[in-house]
Formats: sequence, C-alpha cells, structure tokens
Amino acid sequence: MADLGRAVATVRAFMERSGAARVVLLLDEGESAPPSLVDLSGEGLEVIANGAPVRAPEGGAPAALPDIRRAPPSAVGIDLEHGQLEAPLGTVAHLADVVLALARTGGGRSVATAEFPTRDPDLPLTIAAREGEPVVLSVADRQFLLPDGI
Repeated sequence: MADLGRAVATVRAFMERSGAARVVLLLDEGESAPPSLVDLSGEGLEVIANGAPVRAPEGGAPAALPDIRRAPPSAVGIDLEHGQLEAPLGTVAHLADVVLALARTGGGRSVATAEFPTRDPDLPLTIAAREGEPVVLSVADRQFLLPDGI
C-alpha cells in the first residue's frame, strides 16, 4: 500500500470500527522505499513519509478489513500483580486477528499496533502484529507473545 491516502482512510476505519484509542500503521514495503507511518489517536493524526511529517492525504478509500467486533473497555480486565488478562472467550484472539489484518493492508513487512482501553484507564492493552511473526500483547511495561491458534 504505497498510497498514503488509502493508509490514512484504513487506519481511520479501523479505529472507528474497533474502538481502539490509538492506531499506528508502519508501512514497510521493503528496501525500495523508506517506511511511512500513520499514527491516529484522540490527539490527532500524524503522517510521516520519507522521514518527515507530511500533510495527511485525504480522499482515499480504505482497504478491505475483516468484520471487527468492538470490545467495550469493561470487558477487558488486567491484573498486573498476578499477570492475568480477563476477557470474554475469543475477545483477545479476535483483536489480535484484526490488528494482523490491518498490518497486512500495508503490504511487505508493515506493522500495525492498536491500543485498546480496558477497565483500568491507566492500563490499556496494546496489540502489535506483523505478517509472519508472533502477535505481541503489551500492558504497562510487560510484553507477551500470543501463541499461535489462541
């Protein structure tokens, strides 16, 4: 996806449908071009191309995304003391799958991250994914690899 307009529209669509508080798509199509970055949060949109901020392109159509089921913050609980994540069956796997689908829209070695609110506003759940690599869950300063097939 070399089209930044399409990447911006896709990140916006993902954020709206998923309820994520922040979505980042690093477009890494290989050595033919430097990576570009689309970062969307409640604070605004930042787009970086060729190593410098650029005006966000408008008007692109989003890439196709799978069905995204929004998980309300109240459905996801985290107990850092015991290293436990509590969510309805399949919720975390679904969120991991859709973040990976977002990464795939970027092509090549693109990476997507999405930060999802939880019951504790100070402990969002961040999911990072890249095609061909394990999905990473991150809470506070802890990271966990998501096993295949969860």
